Amino acid sequence: MKKIYNNNYFKWGLVAFAVIASSLLLYFFILRIDFIANIFKRIFIILKPLIYGIVIAFLLTQIFNYFKKVFNKLLSKKIKNQKKLNKISNVISIILSIIILLLILFFIFYILIPRLMISILGIIESWSINANNIEMWLRDILKVSPTLETIILNAVNDSSKSILEWMSEGLLPTMENIFSNVTTGLNGMYIFLKDFIIGIVFSVYLLIYKNKYIASLKKFIYTIFGISKANSILHSARYSYKIFNGFIKGKLFTSLIIGTACYIGMIILKMPYALLISLIIAVTNIIPFFGPIIGWVPGVILIAMVSPIQALYFTILIIILQQIEGNILEPKIVGDITGISGFWVLFAIIVFGDLFGFIGMILGVPVFAIIYHFIKYNADKYLSKRELPYNDDDYLDLKYIDETTKKPVKLKSSN
Repeated sequence: MKKIYNNNYFKWGLVAFAVIASSLLLYFFILRIDFIANIFKRIFIILKPLIYGIVIAFLLTQIFNYFKKVFNKLLSKKIKNQKKLNKISNVISIILSIIILLLILFFIFYILIPRLMISILGIIESWSINANNIEMWLRDILKVSPTLETIILNAVNDSSKSILEWMSEGLLPTMENIFSNVTTGLNGMYIFLKDFIIGIVFSVYLLIYKNKYIASLKKFIYTIFGISKANSILHSARYSYKIFNGFIKGKLFTSLIIGTACYIGMIILKMPYALLISLIIAVTNIIPFFGPIIGWVPGVILIAMVSPIQALYFTILIIILQQIEGNILEPKIVGDITGISGFWVLFAIIVFGDLFGFIGMILGVPVFAIIYHFIKYNADKYLSKRELPYNDDDYLDLKYIDETTKKPVKLKSSN
């Protein structure tokens, strides 16, 4: 029997069979792509309440932990039984966390979205007047150079048409659909409420029993993979959670502060479209590096169409806010959570943004940081097993590694 398994023909036969089977599966997958996509879509619909629950639990974890810590401290003098104390603090923390979530959703769907729709309708109605105003303003400035005037005015007209088309045919219908589905569509509203309520129930269980669920998952991982591989999996999972939790929540918090500060500043300076532009600034600010520029462009265009001088004030306001964020808020709230250089941050934003659009630009940095860490961790582990240096500094100005001592030999510096 051993001779059969050691036979080279048998091994190559297994390889050939695996290649043919994989090719057939790939062909079937391509041929039945619509059928498979429908299966995944159906699975997603079935699991939607669970997905809602996981997202809600992830977003409410910090709030729940904060309330639990507070009420454990407040009630510890009156309730001596630790189990009873935990149950009461859990119930109160869950209720308060859900109330905060519902208040946020109420604010978004019944206050924020209707006001944004009013702002967008106002922009569309006054677009032609504002476009003519800015065209006349540019003509006065550029009349000394007819060629430059023609180029810039053509660019402004083209961009103006594109923006108006996007708002009237893209943004406004999307917001109307969101608002109408939540408020008027009885069937859609029933399905959403059903899934959302079940999701809240899932999130309650996840928040209260998360330590038990994590312990069971760890037990399963060690049962399947053994000690060495399980340790690596847990290390990667902890690092991934640290990156996602720190980066996403940190960026959301700093963006909320910047968006609110932008709104207050615009109200004080009596700028138009304060709510709409501040929301754009808050959302785009989540994107590292390019976010402030992406948010500034539509904001300055909209304000310039009403008042060019206020567009200048808006630019100064955004510069001040970004300096506050970059030098004060981000170092304290987000910090260097990703652990990758600016070059890799730019690389991740460009690549993931091109592949997955706006979501890719937001999630590209933490995802790439996890991939980068995983590769570096395993490379360091590989080098350590072979008793080779794994610190990056050991490879600076490296000439070669001595085969006997396995120590790096550096190049001689020349003046």
